[in-house]
Amino acid sequence: VPTMATPSYTGTVEFEAGAGKPCFSWYQVYGDLKSGKTPIVAVHGGPGSAHNYILSMADLHTTYGFPVVFYDQVGCGNSTHLPEMSGDAGSFWTEQLLLDELDNLLRHLGIQDKYHLLGQSWGGMMGSRHASKKPKGLQRLIIADSPANFKLFHDAAHNELIPNLPPDVRVCTRSNLPN
Repeated sequence: VPTMATPSYTGTVEFEAGAGKPCFSWYQVYGDLKSGKTPIVAVHGGPGSAHNYILSMADLHTTYGFPVVFYDQVGCGNSTHLPEMSGDAGSFWTEQLLLDELDNLLRHLGIQDKYHLLGQSWGGMMGSRHASKKPKGLQRLIIADSPANFKLFHDAAHNELIPNLPPDVRVCTRSNLPN
């Protein structure tokens, strides 16, 4: 039975989000990015969630030796929170913002020329969009538990899922869900 790995290190990288204040993306690495094995970048769901619920994927390092990178998308978890942008879906909270953040992280870690991307739920949709741009370093895309149709997901989230969430969660989730 695999055991939970211990992170090798954590850090932050500055990210120009266009929020009118300094922003950073938080990340955590399991293993050595220079080990010769292609690192796996894990993209969490949400938007509005954080990396914590997919930490069991660190077993990919423990079991197979792949370095694994987790990060929290801006507005989530340990990254910069932007409550002043709440309700600004469509003009600030865009797909492109989160794709730019991912590219920024890949460059900062020096793995933009060779990496695997593992996206869970929303992270899988984002990973799919990232892959559609044909980045030269993307070796494999793994999509887990993601909707196949963004429009159907979007409509269900806005019309059914979000209205039934508790009020304090509803505000954060709606503000981070791109239109």
